[in-house]
Amino acid sequence: MNNSINTIGCPAVLRQYFDNNTINRYHRLLCEGKEATIHLVSKKGKDGDVYYVAKVFKKREERGFKNRGDYFLPQKALLHRREARAMNNKSRFGRQVEEALWQNREMQYLELLAAQGASVPKLIEVGSESFIMEYIGDINTPAPKLIEAKERIENAETIFKQIMDNIKIFLINDIVHGDLSPYNILYHNSRAVIIDFPQSVDPRKNPNAYFLLQRDIDTVCAFFAKLKVYCDAQLILMDLWNKYQRNELI
Repeated sequence: MNNSINTIGCPAVLRQYFDNNTINRYHRLLCEGKEATIHLVSKKGKDGDVYYVAKVFKKREERGFKNRGDYFLPQKALLHRREARAMNNKSRFGRQVEEALWQNREMQYLELLAAQGASVPKLIEVGSESFIMEYIGDINTPAPKLIEAKERIENAETIFKQIMDNIKIFLINDIVHGDLSPYNILYHNSRAVIIDFPQSVDPRKNPNAYFLLQRDIDTVCAFFAKLKVYCDAQLILMDLWNKYQRNELI
């Protein structure tokens, strides 16, 4: 463990990353969401500090978002009978299984999508109840969420297209974000970066995927319509979904 100056205020769960030398300094809490807390951390490199973001999942009883019915429908089919039964019975073991599925899915999707060229943070290190990912922002200021940057966006049509292109990349890789909004899209250097994937679903397996995709597109279109960007949410949805079903997305 590094000296206490570097770990003041650091959540205990992040100490594992000091131990494996992923980071050597904790800076501060960046924000607190429904499901997790987000922290700024760093590692000293040859050319100075390299900044990262640490995401720490909240305990179930601390979360503001607990209804996962739309997202977990197909997951139980992938489990062994004992695990699926435990989840159905909401036993302590069942809740542990659900937590593991919930957390691991985001990490897996981030790794996959970054490799496929999507505009998402790069995954750096995975640990218990948390992970380390790329920091998006300047040295002193993290990138704002789209909702916070709306007065400063000068290239709204370009940003809108970037987001739609990313939704298409997600679909090509059998992923629907499921909770996309201006609150989990970052705006940095004229680029949109999409975050928060624990609620994402596989449309091949989840019967709610179409509804979730529709909600994602509706929400994004509603935001950009206020910025004078013309967008037909229903037309975009039908084009993407029909091409996805015919395996014609490129």
